[in-house]
Amino acid sequence: MSRPKKKIGEEALLKAKEELEKLKDGKLAVQLKAIIASGEYQVESVALIFQVSKRSIFRWMDKFQKAGLNGLKDSPKGHLASKLDTEHKKEIERWILSGRTSDGKKVNWTLNKLKAEVERVMDVKISTTALWNYLKGMSFVLKKPRPTHVKADKQKQNDFKKNS
Repeated sequence: MSRPKKKIGEEALLKAKEELEKLKDGKLAVQLKAIIASGEYQVESVALIFQVSKRSIFRWMDKFQKAGLNGLKDSPKGHLASKLDTEHKKEIERWILSGRTSDGKKVNWTLNKLKAEVERVMDVKISTTALWNYLKGMSFVLKKPRPTHVKADKQKQNDFKKNS
């Protein structure tokens, strides 16, 4: 037994036509046109014309009948909230600029040391990547020491330099 053909009600059909006239957004216009067309033609035919699945058209009709035009609009996809607030970021910046831990001990900061300090002091579990992104947002850059060879003779290198 086949699935019954669902047609949109007259009231929703008139509302869709009104909304289409006011609309400038292309995706919503296509969805509304498909809904309007399904009021007069079979959903299979409309799906072929608009090159979407029948299920999509049924889904659009359901959303439109339940919530109107707002039901057809894509919902915003938000990001996770920041684990560090502005006070935490200011404190981290203070640590880095002073070169000292929260206890006042002198330290050469690395991402892992900073991550451990943040977890210890602020009780915030954070990944090194997220911490690195925060630091880039605060205009900090990674300093890498110049590589040195294990067998290098420091005295010979200093004698070789032009401006020493």
